[in-house]
Amino acid sequence: MTEPQAEALVDLDAYRANLAALRAAAPGALQMPVVKADAYGHGLAPIARAAREAGAEWLGVATGAEALALRAAGDRGPVLCWLAAPGADFGSLVDADVEVTASSAEQLAEILAGTSSRPRVQLKVDTGLLRNGAFGPQWDELVDAAARAQAAGRAEITGIWSHFACADEPQHPANDRQERTFLDAVEQLRAAGVEPGLRHLANSAATLVRPSSHLDLVRVGIASYGLAPDPGLRHGVVL
Repeated sequence: MTEPQAEALVDLDAYRANLAALRAAAPGALQMPVVKADAYGHGLAPIARAAREAGAEWLGVATGAEALALRAAGDRGPVLCWLAAPGADFGSLVDADVEVTASSAEQLAEILAGTSSRPRVQLKVDTGLLRNGAFGPQWDELVDAAARAQAAGRAEITGIWSHFACADEPQHPANDRQERTFLDAVEQLRAAGVEPGLRHLANSAATLVRPSSHLDLVRVGIASYGLAPDPGLRHGVVL
């Protein structure tokens, strides 16, 4: 069999330096490096270890399989998983101490039905990206369901989050609208008797250029791997 003729060399020191630069850009917020899709092809386990060594309080993944792979690789720190198809095995994630995301009242009900434990759940509100999350009346239903579940001791609501659509265009009017919508959703959750826990909205671009969105935690993806979210944005990240 012919041996592979190409290989990728990943500089973990550069990765850790990128995370340090991103932390300096958002010094008051916790940091969640995103390691979905095999850490964007860089290798899930070594990148996750490097992130923790660099002080990352959280790791973010898309799927339950990725979260469980982190646990299998030995990671024991806080992990948030945010995508799940109907019928997903939420019980395994809860048993592995993975925090899961509810993007609708129906999904929250599925999470509760899938485990006998008290799951730690973060709520996703759609503020304009139109990629997962609850919007309008769906958000109202999710807030009501979350308040009931927490009051009954069936779930612990630990966070609320969303995602910018145009943060790599700092002057785009959608950014202000999304941030206002998100803060309104936080207040709606509080009004329902649920403390929001971790509030997070900022992606890589917003971490670099929109300090008002840093809140409690920033999620850093593309910039942590040394790529600018947009060629017009400049910061101290390296390849």
